[in-house]
Amino acid sequence: MSKIPCEVIRDLMPLYVDGLTNEITDKVIVEHVEECDSCRKTLEAMRVGNDKEFAPNENEKQEIDFLKKNKKRNLGIILGSIGAAFLIIVLVIFARMYLVGQNIYGDWIVCDVKVEGNHLELEGTPVEDVHAVSGTDITEENGVITITTKAVLASPIHKGGFREEYTAGSEITRVKVNDRIVWDSGKDISQLTSSVYDTRHEYIGDMPANGSTAQALNIQNILGEYTNELKTDSEPYGWKLVLTEDISPEDRTLKESDMESYAYIMIAVIDNLDYVAFGYTVNGVGKTKTVDKDMATKFFGQDIKDCGKSVRLLDELIDKTGLETD
Repeated sequence: MSKIPCEVIRDLMPLYVDGLTNEITDKVIVEHVEECDSCRKTLEAMRVGNDKEFAPNENEKQEIDFLKKNKKRNLGIILGSIGAAFLIIVLVIFARMYLVGQNIYGDWIVCDVKVEGNHLELEGTPVEDVHAVSGTDITEENGVITITTKAVLASPIHKGGFREEYTAGSEITRVKVNDRIVWDSGKDISQLTSSVYDTRHEYIGDMPANGSTAQALNIQNILGEYTNELKTDSEPYGWKLVLTEDISPEDRTLKESDMESYAYIMIAVIDNLDYVAFGYTVNGVGKTKTVDKDMATKFFGQDIKDCGKSVRLLDELIDKTGLETD
């Protein structure tokens, strides 16, 4: 006789009859019912139901009914749990998309900022109509006001932007919306300026940081693909960008103007960068345009390196270059 109790075998029978058990379990059940008349009759009854050759007694009928009801009850519990879990997931997604929202980037919001001393008035509107601001949080530290916003999909619950008034404990020197500087020292700051300012770094030899600056300036989309050559073994330290696409004579003047503008800004935000050079071809003829820090200083009207220390001055430099901002 198998050492496995009949109660265990009978609990497994509904799954065995439905073909849901594995080969090892099947073998155990078959060996058991070959030696146990009572379990064999129970199994046969579950298989054939009203088989005339087998008429289980009243106790066996009750046991079979119990097993079937227990199977249905367990199935109901499982299906109910799955349904409840699915409903919870749907509610969480709905709440996040339409009620609570999530933190967003500053460039998702168009801002109108007014600052007088320690008093701030700010209105923000999502760039895209499909979004709405669901909540804001204001923090203050050493004259810097940071407004953190959450966005949801626009609906009758949350329809659009926000308006905040705030009185700080001291004079306001800078206003940030999420990760973006929108106002500094009496001047509205463009999205481009804020993005470039965040990429400031000390050494031209830090190529990943250089790449962040170039990406913030959107150089590849304007000038095309390029390769990089760095001069870091001795002063003057330089960065040469070699364009891989030929420039037509019609586009040459505009492209060279953009090169100069990018060079001014790159020299401003990379501390030890002394010059930027662009290598390119016009109708297949090789050209090089080089801008050094003295040229950049002359263009801006004061030490170009001051721009890397002040987001307001950097914004003035970018305005002067004429590069597209917001």
